[in-house]
Amino acid sequence: MLVKDTQPFSVVEEEGFAAFVQKLDPSYNLPNKQALKKMVGSRCEFINDNVVSQMVISDFVSLTSDMWTSIDKHSYISVTGHLVAENAQLSTFLLGISKLPENHQVIHIEEAKNQLVASWGLHSRVAAFVTENSENMVATVQKLGILQLPSFAHVLNLVIKRSMEATLELQDIRSQARAIVAFFKSNQNAEMRLAEVQGQLGRPEQKLIQEVDSRWNSSFSMLERVFDQRESVAAALSTLDTDIIPLGSADYEVIHQCLGVLGSFNQATAELASEKRVSASKVIPLVRMLKITLEKKHGAIIHPTATQLASNLQRELQTSCSMVETEPILALSALLDPRFKMLAFGNQGYAQEAVKLLTSECASLIRINPDKDDTLSTGSTAPSPTLPHTSWAMETASVSMATSPSKSHDGGLWEMFDSKVGETQSVQSSTADAAVEVQHYLSDPYLNRVENPMHYWEKHSKVYPHLFQLARKYLSVPASSVPCERIFTKAGDVFNKKRSCLSMKAVEQIMLLNKGLV
Repeated sequence: MLVKDTQPFSVVEEEGFAAFVQKLDPSYNLPNKQALKKMVGSRCEFINDNVVSQMVISDFVSLTSDMWTSIDKHSYISVTGHLVAENAQLSTFLLGISKLPENHQVIHIEEAKNQLVASWGLHSRVAAFVTENSENMVATVQKLGILQLPSFAHVLNLVIKRSMEATLELQDIRSQARAIVAFFKSNQNAEMRLAEVQGQLGRPEQKLIQEVDSRWNSSFSMLERVFDQRESVAAALSTLDTDIIPLGSADYEVIHQCLGVLGSFNQATAELASEKRVSASKVIPLVRMLKITLEKKHGAIIHPTATQLASNLQRELQTSCSMVETEPILALSALLDPRFKMLAFGNQGYAQEAVKLLTSECASLIRINPDKDDTLSTGSTAPSPTLPHTSWAMETASVSMATSPSKSHDGGLWEMFDSKVGETQSVQSSTADAAVEVQHYLSDPYLNRVENPMHYWEKHSKVYPHLFQLARKYLSVPASSVPCERIFTKAGDVFNKKRSCLSMKAVEQIMLLNKGLV
């Protein structure tokens, strides 16, 4: 109860709660605050041991990070880790939280991140560090020597905000809508009158929604609700003593057309926010589908304001996301997602380059783990594509080893040459085997888009052992820093007035144990 409901430790000392427990079970003795803290610490040690054991057998971990401010106006930075376990299950865990100095600088953020990452011994095993794209966050990750990926949710938010701000008529309507919503929100009589009118008109009783500057989709929700309740809003305003000017039919037509343009972006944003974990494998196909959908709508709309908005979105999307298909981590994660693979790419040249890169990484794994490279021939009944010279390369290698002259006979004269031949043939053989594994995987049927890609890899981990290892690396990378941002909500509950004196360690423990973070 303490963890799930983020209750203060002092709850066991409150008279009403003690009486309630006594009523339920007179024989039960409530633990005191100190005992509760020990129980939380013990549970945390168990979970931390479990996380450590998973990280020990995982070659790569992905990280997300963000900063937030508590109710007492102190700044904190938190880091979450993400990995794919050997059973192909995604795990997310809290690495830690650090309190920042009052007037913190980039150096303080860097030190906090470095300490959190180093405390788990992760520096050499981080596949990617996903953060918002602010200069401070990017600079601190780069100084750690870790690959930084921008949070796609933040990128998309900026693309749409800039596009809407550049559409001047829509901006004017948004300002007017904000004033209308603010009036009803701040005036109880007006709010009650709106509810009465909605009932009289047979409309659902819905409150208006005010937009939040930091989230573009709140603007979408505000305009959508105002449009849906336009008749009720106009009727209510006409009976109230106010200087607020209602929106006209031309304004509502602009809203209607612009909502149609923004619909697919709202869907993409909702998808990024609603799923507990969205892999980076979705970034390339999402960008591609947004571009295609926007192009179709751009050709169909006739209202000049909506047309301008669509043009602005196309320009901003191109500016911010034109090179996503060339980003190695995004490209490889898309290829290794059985829902997307080659179809994720709009540019087939980039797709082929990604396949080459995947084959190269797979070949490297085969050279490191040669005992696994016969799995395809023994573990799968599906036909493998024929690659020229594969058999020849293996036969040549075996003959070469059988007939290679002994170093003792030639006095070491040919040692370097023979070694180079062996290395070359090993590379050729591993590259050929990797090509077979990659092409075989790519020829498998696509997974349904709504299915979990990790279920596919759970079933095919023995069929494509080297690709499974790469999938564990690249599918652990989140598409955005949303998993870390969810801490904000939890932290708001933990840092309430009754718990403002909690130690940093206690806060970390409670948030770690909360079901939403593990």
